[in-house]
Amino acid sequence: MSDSQRQARLVKLVRKLLELAQSNSNAHEAGLALARAQKLMAKYGITELEANISSIQQAPTQAAPSQSWNKIPEWMTRLTWTVAHAFGCRPYFSSLETRSGLLRRNVTFYGFSERPAVAAYAFDVLSRQLKDATAAYLKTQDKRLKMATRRGRAEQFRAGWVEGVRRIVEVFSVSEHEQALMSAWSEQQGMTTLKSRSVKRCRGDFIARSQGYLAGKNAQLHHGVNGCGPAGIGYSIGEE
Repeated sequence: MSDSQRQARLVKLVRKLLELAQSNSNAHEAGLALARAQKLMAKYGITELEANISSIQQAPTQAAPSQSWNKIPEWMTRLTWTVAHAFGCRPYFSSLETRSGLLRRNVTFYGFSERPAVAAYAFDVLSRQLKDATAAYLKTQDKRLKMATRRGRAEQFRAGWVEGVRRIVEVFSVSEHEQALMSAWSEQQGMTTLKSRSVKRCRGDFIARSQGYLAGKNAQLHHGVNGCGPAGIGYSIGEE
């Protein structure tokens, strides 16, 4: 076992002891757990913050509705934060390697217990619904339209769709303690923030966005968990 693996096991043990000390109704047992945790922390230089941060989980999505690598579309940033807020976690942009060896843009959610995994699942569900809704919308457009106009309207539709989804999703209440731990974890990773790009105006943009908004309000968010493991650290997402 390497030194890093041994340290990780010690940190995990300290975290469990601290959790036991906080949750045990038996004062004697709680005191013993706390004393043992403090002894290990003093001996191996483990801080309580480090122990608590070790409980943060990560869960990557299968993909992302946009594969932009420089400036992320504003509507995707908003969709990402909508899902994060709904499940009490936070997101960052990352990448997954495909079977062909290519890297694909995705999103990783981080937070506590099963919430990041559920958020990743929900993001994939909504991404598929957005893709289908956009495809259905484009079929209603005149095929004689210029490609730039079709693309512009598609982007306006997506932006409206996300706004519609934001209206039907409730925000999960996260404690100040968990918020502080997630902030500390994010700072430890040293991630940089990617800039987003706003949707450009085009002919018929208001109608396209309005139709997207109405379609987004009919989106369905099914709760579930997929079995993805953690992804590599990527770029943080500026909150909307």
